[in-house]
Amino acid sequence: MLTDSWGIQLVRQISLTGQYSEEILEAFERIPREIFSEYSYPKEVIYSDDVIITSKNGYDHSTSSQPSLMALFMKTVGLSKQMRVLEIGSGTGYNACVMSQVVGENGLVVGIEVNRKFFEHALKASKSLGIKNVLFINQDGAIGYEALAPYDAVVVTVAVDKISMEWLRQLKIGGRIIVPLNIFVTGSQPAVLFEKLSESITAREIIETRFLTAKGTLGNLNEENVLRLKKIQPRDFAGVLRLQHCFEDEMFRILHMTSWSLCKKDEQIYYVQDSGYAVWQGKWELFGSVEKLPRLLEQWERAGFAGLRNLQITYDKDMNFLKMELIHRGGMGYV
Repeated sequence: MLTDSWGIQLVRQISLTGQYSEEILEAFERIPREIFSEYSYPKEVIYSDDVIITSKNGYDHSTSSQPSLMALFMKTVGLSKQMRVLEIGSGTGYNACVMSQVVGENGLVVGIEVNRKFFEHALKASKSLGIKNVLFINQDGAIGYEALAPYDAVVVTVAVDKISMEWLRQLKIGGRIIVPLNIFVTGSQPAVLFEKLSESITAREIIETRFLTAKGTLGNLNEENVLRLKKIQPRDFAGVLRLQHCFEDEMFRILHMTSWSLCKKDEQIYYVQDSGYAVWQGKWELFGSVEKLPRLLEQWERAGFAGLRNLQITYDKDMNFLKMELIHRGGMGYV
């Protein structure tokens, strides 16, 4: 554990970005960041509120995320004593070990890391600190870790194309997931809070971020939708769908989250259904049957073409879109 003033300095920097619980701030003060890196950095770099590269393995990189952003993630899921947390993309283990201090000895953090080298570094670092309430697992994060479910929260520290249904199945009713979503057609990565209710799931954007993007099943949605597109082309031209007074990139962000059906091919953006598709040309040109797209855009128009930050999206238990709601100060307005 830290024995000098560097942890205090880091906490001061984190505190400048928002209001956090004493448990979260003290956790950052207690865990030495440098032992999670295979590289030597000056202390002023290690204990800055910045991202640092901690390890490399071929073309893969592990980074220690911006501490204040990780504090915000912890705050957003309501991290506290005795919670059981699943972390996806643990890298060399710093964030999981910080969270272990927040949940305490009666809590547990399960960190999933697919890269063997990073996983082994995380094991070594946590063991050197004598931390008993972190379990690191070397496997694909998409499948979570069923053996220790259910979890109070899931914290994802890699940008994924789509939320995994396994995370939702392993989450308690009332539990929360904070995840950076990779909107690959725009390059946007909003951190989105998903909350599991008894009969539905809600989502709302918290902040725009920049993370390493996931590989494998967590990062192949574009490829999946391109394959769907190839199977259904060509189709008969079915008309044009125009939108007034909307921002193009915001439309793509919202369509990504409400349909999971966008892809980019040959520098063009498509919306794909099994029965047809649409291609964006400053307007949507429709081919075959794409009845879901107009319905989604009509809901967005009724919400005044609000930005994703001002919307709450509701899904059924299988993550099928149900509705979007306009968020007002002090309450929620339904559209």
